[in-house]
Amino acid sequence: MTHDESLRPQLARRSASELAAIWSTVHTPRLLLRRLRAEDGPAMFRVHGDPATYQYSPEGVHRSLASSEAMLRLCRHHWARHGFGYWAIELARDQTVIGFGGLEQQCWREHTVLNLYYRLTPSAWGHGYATEMARTALQLARDHLPQLPVIARIRTANLPSQQVALKIGLRRLPEELEEPGYYIFASEYSGW
Repeated sequence: MTHDESLRPQLARRSASELAAIWSTVHTPRLLLRRLRAEDGPAMFRVHGDPATYQYSPEGVHRSLASSEAMLRLCRHHWARHGFGYWAIELARDQTVIGFGGLEQQCWREHTVLNLYYRLTPSAWGHGYATEMARTALQLARDHLPQLPVIARIRTANLPSQQVALKIGLRRLPEELEEPGYYIFASEYSGW
């Protein structure tokens, strides 16, 4: 048994409060990834209400601040229950919210997985911020939630998001596991 394997059972038993202590504020070289706050509704609407951010799924754009605040409540509930979740993504140099992303525990095909999500404002595209955030989220999952695979459901036409998934080491799952209009990428796959 390797050192990493001996730690897995212990890490799997971390409480929500222990995970929150690790995940609530995470610094990367250029970003601050922080737990969502009740006052993040307007920032969430700036990102999720911008049709450009939904270029590959225009039906998903938030039509009102109330829609973003409803999403925010659900995300904050996940944080309260699990001790981790989607972050507000800020530029570390000036604490400007440029997007939202991270991991949430979900059920997919009758398996508990960590869903990787990232949505950034168009002015933040092309700078590697999504990759930086996603790589950090994946590493935290490996370190603290190793029993759960990470998946990303990405529209078939969304090549930039697919590139992010591939850059951080996710692999596209077999075609029989795909959903109409989506490719599925995962950190691991053992024939679930």
